[in-house]
Amino acid sequence: MKKVYFLLILSLFIFVTETAAQKNRLIGDIQGEKNTSPYNGESVRVSGIVTARTRTGFFLQTPDDKVDANPNTSEGVFVYTKSEPPGEATIGNAVTLTGTVTEFTPKADPESLPITEISFFKGKDFITVDSKGNALPKPIVLTIDDFKPNKIDELEKYEGMRVTVAEMTVVAPTGGRVDEKTGSADSDGTFYGVVKGVPRPFREPGFDVYDYIMMSDKDKDKMKKETPKIALFDHNPERLRVESTAQLGAQPIDVTTFTEIKNLTGVVNYSYRAYSILVDADSKPIVSNLWKAAPLPPPTERQFSIASANLERFFDDADDPSNPNEPIITSEGFERRLKKVSLAVREYLQTPDVLAVVEMESLPVLKKLAERINKDAEASGKPNPKYEAYLVEGNDFGGIDSGFLVKSTRVEVLETKQFGKDEKFENPVSKNEAFLNDRPPFLLRAAIKDPKTGQPFEFAVIVNHLKSLRGYNDDKEAPFVRTKKKLQAEFLAKYVNERLKANPNERLALVGDFNAFQFNDGITDVVNTIKGTPAAKDAVLYPSDDLVNPDLIDLVDLIKPAQMYSYSFDGNAQVLDHFLVTPALKTRIAGFGYARVNADFPEAYRNDPNRVERFSDHDSEVAYFTLDGK
Repeated sequence: MKKVYFLLILSLFIFVTETAAQKNRLIGDIQGEKNTSPYNGESVRVSGIVTARTRTGFFLQTPDDKVDANPNTSEGVFVYTKSEPPGEATIGNAVTLTGTVTEFTPKADPESLPITEISFFKGKDFITVDSKGNALPKPIVLTIDDFKPNKIDELEKYEGMRVTVAEMTVVAPTGGRVDEKTGSADSDGTFYGVVKGVPRPFREPGFDVYDYIMMSDKDKDKMKKETPKIALFDHNPERLRVESTAQLGAQPIDVTTFTEIKNLTGVVNYSYRAYSILVDADSKPIVSNLWKAAPLPPPTERQFSIASANLERFFDDADDPSNPNEPIITSEGFERRLKKVSLAVREYLQTPDVLAVVEMESLPVLKKLAERINKDAEASGKPNPKYEAYLVEGNDFGGIDSGFLVKSTRVEVLETKQFGKDEKFENPVSKNEAFLNDRPPFLLRAAIKDPKTGQPFEFAVIVNHLKSLRGYNDDKEAPFVRTKKKLQAEFLAKYVNERLKANPNERLALVGDFNAFQFNDGITDVVNTIKGTPAAKDAVLYPSDDLVNPDLIDLVDLIKPAQMYSYSFDGNAQVLDHFLVTPALKTRIAGFGYARVNADFPEAYRNDPNRVERFSDHDSEVAYFTLDGK
């Protein structure tokens, strides 16, 4: 019995000693005025009202009558429990708990700003309920004044606190998880918005500020010395990431771009380089003005059209022994994709005379798509375009290639040629040789017979799918990715220049997914290098010479700024799909635009075979040219 008493007294002594070491701290003091807590790494005891519960923790906030007088310190904090939080952490409960102050940065994105948290370890820390059924702290109303250019941490003062947006405009649709084999998607409930009145965020020229922040002082000094004219892109801190399913029990909100939302309330978190609102599970925001797909107009009698579409890994339901890395799609999934793309080509791209495609599995699969479009056109009572398919296999490890669908009722194919397949370069990381072009450029030379003159109107199109941006800012992969993108652009520029030397009047278009912006991003200047207008050497890390004369024209530069996007990434609208033309073809331009069928719509729309939206993640581009003129 004495031994039992001794162990009991010893355990009480240890508990009292540990508790005494944990000092009482106010949430505002723990958060402090900076990105990192002044008590980082310390064991603390803290009190507050539970305001939200997630799968890995809960949010704690100071009651309204106990907040400090400092508006620059947040009164909320996330308590990390690793798994679903304990029952004591019920919303509305006032609790006291112990834990360790930590600064969390995702391993997948070490350049992200840190989040101040309290780590709660079961068995080590304790939580007690002081009272139940308390009113939640009144949410802060976010306004335009809370967002300032180049202030990426402006909402740090609200981190972990309840906020509300009276009126929000969605700027990027609800995302989701795509099951490639079934061609279906599950909503993840996450979208991006801005306080109403704030312009839509677009990717802007320059080096990403987050990547700059994480550079060493030595690298920053080198950049300032060697490339002083590199601009910095602030990543558009006015974006709000909205996570509608983050709180336990919440349901996804599936919205399109331009949707209007009123009375959106939740707690502030930080993820994916943006401040997030985790929507209250019991809130009922008012959602209105969901957008609809917008078709482009058909060409007139004296016009012809050239289009480009990224079909996002378009595979079929057959096993191709020559491609061990292919996904085999279910029959239902393949049928859904065929139906959606056919609808898009016929009703929204208006059956272009030439359709360049990227991310297509093979020629047999492209032929299946052509047959489906032709069949559906006849079934709908419209003329059969009699599309014919052209594709040559490339080097892509995943088995995707570039090709063409050509309307044989109007267009005569004179030549098709893939080039650059065997071109190699030295990987600056491994020092081994690697293919320069995973998806080599593919040339189509064609003619349309002018019914007015009886003469053929000749033109050429090169479809491109350049190296993606994946690994562009990764410490290990960046030298390889950046070098490859620079060399791909220079290879293409040199090829175009040689063609123009041989035929200065060639009507040539370069289309497809360039995986680059219409401006210098501070690292490479891919599109402008291909155009013949590369950035100055002191304004880009991987500069290129001027390799093209005369310069090409990017049709993107001719449309309204609000329409300059074909893709949405982390809430920023951006152009990845370009349409470059030679001067001889520029004189025939009659129009250009993107069919708004994908980038502005939620992933959940992918599941509906009767609607065109979300057959891919890129919007498709169409250019119109006149047969009249010189």
